[in-house]
Amino acid sequence: MAHVRPGKMALMATRATQFRILQAALELFNEHGSAAVSSNRIAERCGISKGNLQYHFKNKQEITYALFQQAINEMDGGWYRDHLAPTLEHMATMFVRQLQLILKYRFFYREMGDLLRQDPQLRKRYADNRERRLRDLERFMLTLQSAGLMRFPSDPKRLRSIIDVTWIVNENWLNYMDYHDRVVTVEAMLEGYTETLEVLRPYICADMQQITRESYHTIERLAAQAAAEAEARLAV
Repeated sequence: MAHVRPGKMALMATRATQFRILQAALELFNEHGSAAVSSNRIAERCGISKGNLQYHFKNKQEITYALFQQAINEMDGGWYRDHLAPTLEHMATMFVRQLQLILKYRFFYREMGDLLRQDPQLRKRYADNRERRLRDLERFMLTLQSAGLMRFPSDPKRLRSIIDVTWIVNENWLNYMDYHDRVVTVEAMLEGYTETLEVLRPYICADMQQITRESYHTIERLAAQAAAEAEARLAV
């Protein structure tokens, strides 16, 4: 067996503890809201002392920032390659992927206004990430246009406005579901994607009924895949 240096072992232990803290906080924040969850409660869920928790994260604000950074890292794991798959089917995949991320970190998107007002550093990090994602989305849309699937206005400001609206719809669709006490089903996801397609309808150079049918199959397949993966994790 290879020898592991003590310093490296300590680092691994620290990262493992931080991961446990973040997982516990995410579960509690999603279930109860971040304002209702104390540091003591997070430490109790992890089975560690409050002092040990504060060694890793001074307060809940630092935990929230770390959770948002974790979400960004998940985005960075593949979202920047979207322009390499310039199809309308992949656009549906992008929508589902964003919904799944929002579901995973739903406390943040529910409480976004308050969280960003309370933490200027988090607000800047969110704004920087949003701008980067919007540029990536614009790049994807222009790639669709080059493939003959879309035709956008030549004015860059108008294109940016169109992309802004689609982002707002996608980012807030699950909150809209919450407001109406609706469960997130395949049909609900398709309904949200249909709203996005309505924004893009004037610029799509393809049959809308066919796009809707194909989108449904894509969303259904991805939802089934996510459900299977969740069951597999629970079985471990």
